[in-house]
Amino acid sequence: MKKIIILSDTHKNQKNIRKIFTNETEYTHIFHLGDDFEDMDKNIDITDNIELIRVPGLYHPGYKDGTLPAIKEIEIENWRFALAHRLEDLLKTSIPAEIYLYGHTHHNSYENIEDKYFINPGHLKARTDRGQKASYVVMTIDKNVDVQFKHLDGKVFKQKHIIKL
Repeated sequence: MKKIIILSDTHKNQKNIRKIFTNETEYTHIFHLGDDFEDMDKNIDITDNIELIRVPGLYHPGYKDGTLPAIKEIEIENWRFALAHRLEDLLKTSIPAEIYLYGHTHHNSYENIEDKYFINPGHLKARTDRGQKASYVVMTIDKNVDVQFKHLDGKVFKQKHIIKL
């Protein structure tokens, strides 16, 4: 079984990053969906021996000039993922994934469109931003995928279960 911590829009808030990792243990991957993905560079104790996948945010120089890919693909336990900061980038791609992860809006969301799952973990910018509490996603993958949306205190406020077709 794999356990992925998915976060986005940290905007240099080390306190919130550190807080969520006091809630979570035994994770195998961290996905950072942009806007200050360099924030994870200051957390080597959290990322040591963990697969860290990151995409740049909208204001990152590498995103602006195209030197960093806006979208990354990864496969875990026979599930294909596409990661980007903006949903618009994912919608322009022909990447064959089952799960599409994005940030940017600071609003957590989950949508199933024709057996493609679009998930936004929300933000960690502040305790509240754009009317939304800080949140992140914990995804566990076995044969199927369990998705838990959590607030900073680690409490689950939304759950979804994705079955492999």
